[in-house]
Amino acid sequence: MKQLGLKTDGNWYKGNLHLHSTNSDGRKSPEEVAKIYEDHGYHFVSFTEHEHYTYNRELNHENFLILPGAEFSCDKPDPLRIYHLLAIGQHAAGEEATKENGFYHHQRFPVKKWEGLSTVQSTIDETLAANNLVVFNHPDWSRLELTDFLDLEGFFAMEIYNYGCDVESRTGFGVTHWDSLLRRGRKVWGVATDDAHFVIDDYCGGWVMVNARELTIEAITAALKEGNFYSSTGPEIYEFSVEDGVAKIDCSDAREIHFVTYETFGHSILAKGEEILRHGEMKLCGKEKYVRAEVIDHEGRIAWSNPIFLQDSITL
Repeated sequence: MKQLGLKTDGNWYKGNLHLHSTNSDGRKSPEEVAKIYEDHGYHFVSFTEHEHYTYNRELNHENFLILPGAEFSCDKPDPLRIYHLLAIGQHAAGEEATKENGFYHHQRFPVKKWEGLSTVQSTIDETLAANNLVVFNHPDWSRLELTDFLDLEGFFAMEIYNYGCDVESRTGFGVTHWDSLLRRGRKVWGVATDDAHFVIDDYCGGWVMVNARELTIEAITAALKEGNFYSSTGPEIYEFSVEDGVAKIDCSDAREIHFVTYETFGHSILAKGEEILRHGEMKLCGKEKYVRAEVIDHEGRIAWSNPIFLQDSITL
């Protein structure tokens, strides 16, 4: 049996799930933002304005898609320890709420009064009830420890890399938090984003590559929910699988390939001299809860696969 960490029978679409425009605290208009991303080879973006749900459908065209979205804040009394969540609509948003999308274009939300972790959980629950996906944002920038969010449920993904936080204050990585959830059996995907505000050069630095049947809101969000994508700051992942007890990956030119597993240790493959890596393998011992891969190119840029859960995976 071959367990797939990534289906590749659809089309590849490059996207950013987290950015801001002049509809909240960004410095560029939605039209300017869309042009920047399209010019950089992106196929879709979501405008995730603070407490402001938008769906800029007028920016859609044949090769470029807008996903409805917003970013919700749940501030704690300590201003440096906060919770931010993305809402990503699985269907278009209209001028009023519908069964398909319980949020509507230009809907605004108050920041809830902090009443403990239930404040965050209720925000997640309300977002799910509106048929939106939830992403847990930048845990390092938010100054959160694992115990601050371990009991939260319902987010399908978390930001394992936030380019804006990285270039602003080197607080953009969330991989350690991600592995802490995964090793506890939490099936959470990892996404790389920008969180672009255009105050500094914080755009087009982290993205997801989604394999989907077509460029529609429904197809893209279905692939995201399924985990049929990888995240990157540069390298490409072509295939990731486990077959006959061996984890395998094919990728673009790399300097390093790392297989990360728990509770056993993983395996790293390092290029020697000017060697170029394009394939890596690791023999599993059979005790691993999951395996995921990281690819690092000669410029230090990273791509992250989603994990293959070795007891419950996509099978071929």
